[in-house]
Amino acid sequence: MMVTSVPDIYFLPEWGKFFETKEQDGKVHYFEVKHEWGHVFYQFIVRPIPVQMEGPTYYDAITPYGFSGPIILSVEPEKKQQLVEHFDKEFQKYCDEHRIVTEYVRFNPWLKNRQDFEQLYEFRDNGHTLYIDLTGEDFFMEQFASVTRRQVRKAWKNNVEIEIDYTGESVCEFHRLYMLTVQKNQIAPYYLFSEESLRSSFEKFKGKQFLISAKHEGRYISSSLMIHHGDYLHYHLAANDPEFYSLAGNSLVIYEACRWAVEHGKKQLHLGGAGSDENLYRFKRNFTKTEPLQLLMGKRILNQQAYDQLVEAKRQSEGIQYPGYFPLYRG
Repeated sequence: MMVTSVPDIYFLPEWGKFFETKEQDGKVHYFEVKHEWGHVFYQFIVRPIPVQMEGPTYYDAITPYGFSGPIILSVEPEKKQQLVEHFDKEFQKYCDEHRIVTEYVRFNPWLKNRQDFEQLYEFRDNGHTLYIDLTGEDFFMEQFASVTRRQVRKAWKNNVEIEIDYTGESVCEFHRLYMLTVQKNQIAPYYLFSEESLRSSFEKFKGKQFLISAKHEGRYISSSLMIHHGDYLHYHLAANDPEFYSLAGNSLVIYEACRWAVEHGKKQLHLGGAGSDENLYRFKRNFTKTEPLQLLMGKRILNQQAYDQLVEAKRQSEGIQYPGYFPLYRG
């Protein structure tokens, strides 16, 4: 699978392949429609549905960790609607052949690919994500709030130094800080990364990721794994030592990430969301004057009969613990 024209790292085939292990028994699938009207690319992970039922095994589809979904790579403008309808018809056939019952899509909020396919899905509001616009003259003065500028200057005053690692030599230090962050914030297992996984990611995404670390008197106090492709740089994973919060190393890391992005022609630095953590939201919000982007997850049932049977089988065997969950047979 060689697709090089995708606009963001989350759409790269190697991204889907690397993250298929995040889903139990998951296997990445690639589905493309190439037509005179245009080109649609879609990668997703197919998982066996863990419900005991007579007959063949059924599966469901979910997009890989991150934000992607189906994306139109090229289109004749007046034929977009026909292209989407053709994609939907062909994808339904594919799902019927592979016994795929449901689909859950983490759409990309900055590329807004959701808008091209919104007639196909129901949507779940999953909050917001934040980004810094780097296309102006001076992001430090134009985007950063005064409180954030003070934090960056505080880090300079405290002689915090910056190290950029393109090869993963400092993964051990990053992972040490990362686990401190995990313990402090009680991060769910799905979002955890082992040191081995982080090391292998530097081989898989060579030239597309690096670590920016803040050091004080030779000690690593804050670090971030940054990923990039096309116009976008992403604050992918953050790691901090709570003992050194007062030195403002994390603020300096994000400042240096912005500086790197501008020097390398990137247009946006994506900071991600904050969930229900109001302190984290305020921290990120103070780096940007842009409006937050809405996170919408697409969901749909592709085989209603099988879906109903699976839900009933789950209800009879284990019961439904989370009635609002989609798909319900996993609830």
